[in-house]
Amino acid sequence: MGFRFNLNNILDELGITKNKLAVEAKVRPATIGDLCEGKTKRLELETIEKILNVLNDISPTKTYTIDDIILYKSDIQD
Repeated sequence: MGFRFNLNNILDELGITKNKLAVEAKVRPATIGDLCEGKTKRLELETIEKILNVLNDISPTKTYTIDDIILYKSDIQD
């Protein structure tokens, strides 16, 4: 299965747009769009940090971590 991105759901929870996040985080709107649509192939740690900082500034109750944005499921069966 690999990686899955949950950013779109978080934006819905917080009631903010992709564009607002992009502007506040100083990240290209296309980068946010690709994350929300699961099209991202490569992601800089600095970008993740910027996104998390903004999400945590906006969120009144929850603290978001990288685990909230990026989900991983292995193809390996036990």
